[in-house]
Amino acid sequence: MAPPPDLLSAIRSVAEALLIGLLVGFEREASQAGEADKHAGFRDFLLISVTGCLCGLLEMPWLAAASLASITVLLAVAHHHNVERHGITTEMAAVATFSLGYLTSTRLLPDGAMLAIGLSIVIVAFLGAKRAMQKLVFETITENEFRDTLRFLAIIFIILPLLPAGEFGPYRFFSPRRVWLFIILVSSISYVGYFLQKFLGAGRGLALTGLLGGIASTTAATTAFAKDAAEKPYNLKPLWRASIIANTVWFPRVTTILFVMSPALAIATLPPLAAMTAAGLLLAFFVARREAQPTDQSQVSVGNPFRLLPALKFGALFTLILLAGKAAAAEFGAGAVYWTSVIGGSFDVDAVAVTLCDLVGGSRTSLEVASVALLLALASNAVLKTALAFYAGKRAFGWRIAVMFAVMFAAGAVVYFTIR
Repeated sequence: MAPPPDLLSAIRSVAEALLIGLLVGFEREASQAGEADKHAGFRDFLLISVTGCLCGLLEMPWLAAASLASITVLLAVAHHHNVERHGITTEMAAVATFSLGYLTSTRLLPDGAMLAIGLSIVIVAFLGAKRAMQKLVFETITENEFRDTLRFLAIIFIILPLLPAGEFGPYRFFSPRRVWLFIILVSSISYVGYFLQKFLGAGRGLALTGLLGGIASTTAATTAFAKDAAEKPYNLKPLWRASIIANTVWFPRVTTILFVMSPALAIATLPPLAAMTAAGLLLAFFVARREAQPTDQSQVSVGNPFRLLPALKFGALFTLILLAGKAAAAEFGAGAVYWTSVIGGSFDVDAVAVTLCDLVGGSRTSLEVASVALLLALASNAVLKTALAFYAGKRAFGWRIAVMFAVMFAAGAVVYFTIR
């Protein structure tokens, strides 16, 4: 049996329990301002939290259970006699406060007091955000968005743990968990981009639209701006600037994926990617200084927050590129990895980036080869977007996109060959 707590530790636990009761009780007292004894208040929560702390200090499980049961009965009786109240938020907060008070003094969990205080702050924040949460649930979030959010959470917390670990198939190319992590990563980018656009809006102009469109999909953003340029030639320069911003976001987005999957490859490619980002920002600033105010506002629609079929297509594409990359590296050496990256990059750079991270992590290719392959994938994707710009936005917009990528990749090439 563990030795009993000393007096100083007991005093500290009681002080922490008082702090928790103070936080929760103050919020509950403030929520009934102007009303007379509608539910438990400041003093009640102080007593409930201290009771939990004392039960933890005495280390008698039967006493803790009896105390919690007594508090629950008292709350139930008070709730029954108060016919004007319908919810049980305060009662549930009281049970949580008892448990948090117990957590400050129990020695079963190291650092339990810090966890209890942190949880109490979170609880108070949610209790105080009642109106904001009601508005979010009933007015802001649509039913479709809520369902898509559940699907998005399901692929993270339900499907991922069920997938087997390990690598399977020829060249051990297929890792179910790694493929699913890639699906989650790509879906997260679109999911976050959707809600950023929903809550921030595109009313701040094409620059914000370009930023959000770049988070969701640079190809979709560039194509949408190209179509607008064909329909609204008077907005040609603002739309070009929005495309520059969208594609400038592209490089930090790829860098983020690399840091998550392979920090070594991220560091190796950071100088040229940073140079391309800086070139894009300077070009956007230069165009902004020379352009007139846009006479129209455009908006990139990123669709639903989450759709499973496109995510599965991303996973299938990643798996095929992974197989091709590993097979090429095993059978033909580094040169085939370059061609695989060029072909795969024209469809999706994120898939190529994660594939290269996997090859580097498995020591199947060198950092130098992977770095060149990634830059080739980026260039291949840039060629595809330029072709789409010529097709959808006519020659005037297409040439501007070509100039944009020429400036960005020239800066990256200079930095790459300089440090090499």
